[in-house]
Amino acid sequence: MMKNRIVTVFDRYPEQTVQLKKLGDLFGKAGRQQLAALHVSQIDRIQIDRGLDFIGDIDGRIRQSEATIRAMTKTNANVKLLKTIPGIGEFFARLIDAEIDDIERFRNPKKLAAYAGLVPSTYSSGGKTYHGKIIKQGNKWLRWAFVEAVAPAVATDSQLRSQYEHLKIRGTNKARVAIARKLLTIVFQILRDQRPYERRGANIEEGAWSTISRLS
Repeated sequence: MMKNRIVTVFDRYPEQTVQLKKLGDLFGKAGRQQLAALHVSQIDRIQIDRGLDFIGDIDGRIRQSEATIRAMTKTNANVKLLKTIPGIGEFFARLIDAEIDDIERFRNPKKLAAYAGLVPSTYSSGGKTYHGKIIKQGNKWLRWAFVEAVAPAVATDSQLRSQYEHLKIRGTNKARVAIARKLLTIVFQILRDQRPYERRGANIEEGAWSTISRLS
């Protein structure tokens, strides 16, 4: 919001801001230097400077929060284990650990998948049950983390990439959700057994792929 306000102010001076708009990050070091050098009215200068000070304060608080989180999770055994899984780095490992809390809350991967919202919706008609897109309920942060982890996972793990490419025949979105569900199942097993990820040993539990194949 504050950045938009600053942009609105300097848009009043198009003759000075042509080069400024070409910057990749207007509020990075180079952008801030050019914003400070703009020749604007006194009231506009006050608005820009106050806005930049506010943004700087928020950025500082974010860095402090990140440092606190790093210190709190530095010795976290679960985070270390999760980071051994393809596609799951420092941030996703912390997020997944925080949102799952105690893995013992979930009896099996299916329960965890339901909690994360990575299960297909179902409906019955004429005595038959049909499976649709994934449900909208569930923990949105976990669902987001697992789906976002798919791209780096398939980029770094040949086995996951092969499975992803095979599943893409049925659609890219279906493939992404299926691999996200596989990553979730691996996470469940890793946290339950308290062992690092090993590609050959991280077998999907029986029945998991029959569920995954129905995901949209």
